[in-house]
Amino acid sequence: MNIEAIFSDIKNSFSGIWSTRQRGKSLEIITPYATTNNRFVSVFLLQRDGDFIITDGGWINSGMYDNNPSNDESCFHKVLFHFQNAYDIQETKTKSKSNDSVSHYYVKATNQIDIASKIFDLATFIQNIASVSQIAFEDKEEKETKARFVSLANDYIKSIVTPEQIKFNSYLNAEKKEIKFNAMYYRSQNEITLLNYVTGSTVSYFSNSIFKANTLFEMADESIYRKHVSKKIAIVDTNATGFVKEKIAHYLVHLQKHTGTQTLEWVNRDKLASIL
Repeated sequence: MNIEAIFSDIKNSFSGIWSTRQRGKSLEIITPYATTNNRFVSVFLLQRDGDFIITDGGWINSGMYDNNPSNDESCFHKVLFHFQNAYDIQETKTKSKSNDSVSHYYVKATNQIDIASKIFDLATFIQNIASVSQIAFEDKEEKETKARFVSLANDYIKSIVTPEQIKFNSYLNAEKKEIKFNAMYYRSQNEITLLNYVTGSTVSYFSNSIFKANTLFEMADESIYRKHVSKKIAIVDTNATGFVKEKIAHYLVHLQKHTGTQTLEWVNRDKLASIL
């Protein structure tokens, strides 16, 4: 057996998969890396201000790999942050043709000799993130429970405030994308009420939802916008199967005491208009 000949065949097979395509001022490089749904990964190379920029072209966030670009599960974001840190991947946002904000992931190389390794890093990042974003970390019942309550709560809030006063599923600081709330109510430009929904299909999921709300409100208190936050409200889904009052009451008390959050049970939602 000629091991060197076998290696030569392997090397030639992989090198033959690489290809390029000119895309305006950038060069699209189609790599041999593939996602778990068999989509080959592309990166885009351009030169700007003396640096070489290698970017994903916004393809991850646009769903070009038939992936789920809006995966909002905490487990997915832990994986995303892990790979961003591991490969030193930067992120920026641009406006699409539809005026939506699209994330672009990129790396920089100051020397031409470093371009190849940076391409490998970004391609590995894209391969993993596009693949992992397709995973449903939560079970079906839990996802349906959350989606149902978000829809109910959003519709109710829309019925009691004007569209200009409310933002749904938004970041407190759009630049950092760290603290996202189910809703933010603007009494004025400098007076914000933060609203987060608490629900769960089991006691465990319900408790985790309370812990998440607790963390978000604590982070808001430590943010640069803390002076503008006038109220913090947790809307509690009393219809969820995970709402077992005797088992989660102490967690809600902790939330109230440590973050100054008002908890409002869904059965008492008619009080929300006066609270806002």
